Amino acid sequence: MIKGLSMMNTTLKLLVASIMLFLIFGIFVQHIFSKPQDIKKLICNEGRLLSQVSEESSVYTAINGLSCAFEKGILVISDKQNRVATIEY
Repeated sequence: MIKGLSMMNTTLKLLVASIMLFLIFGIFVQHIFSKPQDIKKLICNEGRLLSQVSEESSVYTAINGLSCAFEKGILVISDKQNRVATIEY
């Protein structure tokens, strides 16, 4: 009976350790892939927010659902629900 409990206790410890390692790895991967956009890659053109496709080229793509304005050295970005973010240059 005691041997069975000891084996179950060891199994539970290994299961909890495996789950913790999986969660830590998931958080690390999420952190790597969710890094914020570099500010220098964003520009405002005629009220549309553009993002640079790659650092080596001068190709930009429009970001859907966001509009922008450049006021007194500050880039003001807003969405369809009028939530606003500001970036100082």
